Amino acid sequence: MSVNYREIELILSELPLRDSRLQGVSQSSFSGVSFHFFHPIKRQWTLYVEVGTPHARLHRLTTGRAKLPKMQRFVQFLKANVVGFQIKAVTQTPGERFVDLTLTRGDESLHLLFRLFSGAGANIIVTDDSYTILDLLMRRPQRGEASGLPFTLPEAKVHTKKFAIRSYHGPSFNAALEKEYAEAANNETLAAVSSRARAAYEKQARALERTLAGLKTRVEQTQEYERDKHLGDLLSAYQHLIVEGTAEITPTDWLTNSPVSIALERTKKSQENIQHYYERYQRSKGSYENALAELNRVKDEFSALQATFEHALDPNLDPNEAIPLLRRLVEKPLVPQSQKPRVGLIFHSGEFTLLVGRNAKENDELLRHYTRGNDWWVHTRDFPGGYVFIKYIRDKTPPLDVLLDAANLAILYSKAKKAGKAELYYTQVKHLRRAKGEKLGTVLPTQERNLSVTLDEGRLEALLSQGGEGS
Repeated sequence: MSVNYREIELILSELPLRDSRLQGVSQSSFSGVSFHFFHPIKRQWTLYVEVGTPHARLHRLTTGRAKLPKMQRFVQFLKANVVGFQIKAVTQTPGERFVDLTLTRGDESLHLLFRLFSGAGANIIVTDDSYTILDLLMRRPQRGEASGLPFTLPEAKVHTKKFAIRSYHGPSFNAALEKEYAEAANNETLAAVSSRARAAYEKQARALERTLAGLKTRVEQTQEYERDKHLGDLLSAYQHLIVEGTAEITPTDWLTNSPVSIALERTKKSQENIQHYYERYQRSKGSYENALAELNRVKDEFSALQATFEHALDPNLDPNEAIPLLRRLVEKPLVPQSQKPRVGLIFHSGEFTLLVGRNAKENDELLRHYTRGNDWWVHTRDFPGGYVFIKYIRDKTPPLDVLLDAANLAILYSKAKKAGKAELYYTQVKHLRRAKGEKLGTVLPTQERNLSVTLDEGRLEALLSQGGEGS
């Protein structure tokens, strides 16, 4: 509800307008302007004016308001041409929601006019001493309101209906209005942000559910890793049965006391076949542990998301607390500032953290400031693109699943993306040497290992559902 003319009379009577000097102007919305004054006795104070909305009003403002990200034209004009002027007279047209502030600076004189309507007639206008328009918050040439045109002051109005002043509590009507409109704005903001947060929550929840389903499948597929070790142990015990060129042997399994078939590589020697099963065991074990850790991490993330959403929508929660919580659901989740790079993207693969540079500048920044010698570097061969760094975990080597996650991201953020596959190499950061005289971020790797990878859409979807977290 906007203020009526009688309420405006009361508001003006409580304000130290006369002799206040304008020190600054800020704009929190396209319809709301804050005028920052200094009064010889009352000191600094702020007048907030909003026009053209259902909450058209003016009143003293005691709390700060967020500013528009870009300074608007009218505020630029006020800063350049009106700041520094002092209020010498305050006039309200009888029976009208129209206020005329006469401002002076030396021999100069201006008028700052507030037409406090909630509809199309609303405006904030600056004129010269003869009421020729200098500039306006809302330019309306069709109404005769544009720079250089004369402004016609409204005539006094006699109302047959008696407008009432709303009841209020507190030290002043201004203070009561500020509180009332702040609560109304909070309620409106809460409704709007709740709707956006619910949509964001449902989107994140669906993505997490898909990720959980994929991770459960990976855990199931890799949980039998101990069998590869057991087969390696059986081959080691019965290697005297392995004859070159044999496709399989069938020794007695001492766990089940029954025969078990063990496939062999015909071209490999007995020791190589044994080693093959032990290597498979190590890869499967690493993949299982990584998938399980990732599954638990995503479960925790999902639980935290649900708890935050339920808490933020608690009807008993103060809007001032609920709104920031709900906004966090709309925004991408953040890692602690101390861990978060200012550039690039952050992903998680099980216990491992992946840092991704998307261009030469980000590659160089990550390499210089966010990696250490034991971290791993992954990059496409023969294709320019982003670097992917796997953060080191003490006494742990990245398993195959982590390398595949890193490789897929490296392809995604490279010129190899269109081909859908690439040859890659990886090594530890301590084995990288900067190439002198080359483009920013160019490095020469040593002791590198090779990977040949085809983009895995399912793997990428699970990674990208994390949001990337970075800048």
